[in-house]
Amino acid sequence: MEAMTDVFRQKPARLRPAIFLDRDGVINVFPGPGEFVLSWEGFTFMPGVGRQLRRLRGAGFFLALITNQSGVGRGLMPLSALLDIHARMQAGLGGDALDAIYYCPHHPEDGCACRKPAPGMILRACAEHGLDPRASVVVGDSGRDIEMGRAAGCRTILCRQNLPVYENLQAAHRPDQMFQALSEAVDWVLKHSPPRVHENSPSDSKET
Repeated sequence: MEAMTDVFRQKPARLRPAIFLDRDGVINVFPGPGEFVLSWEGFTFMPGVGRQLRRLRGAGFFLALITNQSGVGRGLMPLSALLDIHARMQAGLGGDALDAIYYCPHHPEDGCACRKPAPGMILRACAEHGLDPRASVVVGDSGRDIEMGRAAGCRTILCRQNLPVYENLQAAHRPDQMFQALSEAVDWVLKHSPPRVHENSPSDSKET
């Protein structure tokens, strides 16, 4: 299986900044260490996530989900179940839906180029949608997210309730900023990362 996208919007005419968001723990409630969201019944939105996505889009950011979903590669769920979760997630977000979804379905031992912390999914998103990684920000809840963002040339935000002690993190996992809530991360992004493009691209979505 290749690294996949299942939703995207029409490419903008020039480079623009993006927010690359992890899924579990940022968009939806983290299922717990070693656990997987295997069906829509196990998916619960984080409180207020739609409003925060709306704020970012209103500032002109392209919004892309970047997520490891090895439950597929481990044989715990079929790819169709993952696609169903993402379709229902987008429907639940309505007008605040993400502009693109990139997922790695592979087993951790497959040696693919897309699984985080490799930057493959971000680099593919930038190539397909005309995004500037240097003007973009990764928001995630794990060291893998931060390491991926650093490798891609993005600024990074660690976002989770139980924040670690910064000095105890290994160098590759040290973010530019740490916040306990997505709303705080968005506040910082809007204050410190003014986007270069303020208009939104057309929203002709399709699946591949």
